[in-house]
Amino acid sequence: MNLKFFLSVLVLSALFNAGSGNQPVQSNVEDLNLTDSGKKIENTINLYTSRSTYEDLKASVGVKTNVKAEVLIINGDTLKPEGIITRGQTTLYLRRKSFSFKLNSKASFLHGERTESLKKFFALSITMDRNYCNNRLAFEMMETCRIFDLFYSFCELRINGQSEGIYMIIERPEDWAMRKKDSPLFMRRGYEHNIDKIETDKKLGKDEARKYTSYFRQIYSSLNKYEGEELYKTLSNWLDLDTYMKWLAFNFFVRNGDYTDEVYFFIDRDINKLNIIPWDYDDLFAAAPHEGKIVSKKVLGDKYLFSAEDMLDKKIASDPYMYKMYLIQFREVLNVLSPAVLKRIFESTYAELYPYYSNSEIMSMSGYDIYKDANLPRLKSDMLALYDKLRITRDLYLNSLGGP
Repeated sequence: MNLKFFLSVLVLSALFNAGSGNQPVQSNVEDLNLTDSGKKIENTINLYTSRSTYEDLKASVGVKTNVKAEVLIINGDTLKPEGIITRGQTTLYLRRKSFSFKLNSKASFLHGERTESLKKFFALSITMDRNYCNNRLAFEMMETCRIFDLFYSFCELRINGQSEGIYMIIERPEDWAMRKKDSPLFMRRGYEHNIDKIETDKKLGKDEARKYTSYFRQIYSSLNKYEGEELYKTLSNWLDLDTYMKWLAFNFFVRNGDYTDEVYFFIDRDINKLNIIPWDYDDLFAAAPHEGKIVSKKVLGDKYLFSAEDMLDKKIASDPYMYKMYLIQFREVLNVLSPAVLKRIFESTYAELYPYYSNSEIMSMSGYDIYKDANLPRLKSDMLALYDKLRITRDLYLNSLGGP
């Protein structure tokens, strides 16, 4: 390892590990304009149910609950739901639940100049998202890098006239893949490269379903059969490998602490191979990946990947040709996410959150969440610190890669 690379690794490690609690680093306040831009709350869901149902919902722990709506009003439109059910894993144990909505007709949601009509969607409580900004920041950064394309927007959820706090409306990945991309098959990757969830088009025959599922299995069976350029070309038969590498690079850049099982795969008809839909960006800017710093360091060494949980990711790190191709995608991600682009994304995120943070009733619900300390000064201070971390580390990464 050359001296420049070694020093860069030391600086980056110290920067993130010292700031794992989002303490401010030296901040260029003049570079980031975090102010009230006059934006209003874009989306409101008003749900009315029986008093007993509401009390049971608040008190439920670890079980999925069907919520019978007496009245449902979304952005002024009265709609009839087919079903509303609590969802998630950890959030089922928390006071502010996440929900899956299924409606008889489409609800209209706003995000800036974009409008989306959805019959099925998630309303996520983002209770583990510090300052409620991490998912929003990650989604727009990935959009800019052409890794992510789901609709998302902040929302206030009110039940029986009482605010439940800040929520995020997000398009369901399976709907985006199977309806917008006309994908015949959609799956979620679990640990040990198992398939945790799979959905297929109703018209898809069993033989075709097995064929498409085999694409995923071919990826992992190829890892011990091939090396170097042959491995890269073989994997590219089954997977949009460049997009996958961009996703890994992005996860490294933002130090996403938990992502092996937070990705969906779908058959992309445009390229007749698997492509990905990233998911869940609560745990950004982490000091260590999900498996821990010691395990990750032992497997990856000083390679520019954050987690060593998945076999494919390990192979990308250990195979010299694969890692060389990965660094090409890493450089592209860094070049796309210029300081000017990061500035725009941080400022737009703050502007969208500002009206929620300015509402005391909405923010009172943050006391039920993991961090319990959300307030406007902390949001501003932490976002300034995070922006500077990304801007500084971006330059250090490019410098260590020999880039401009």
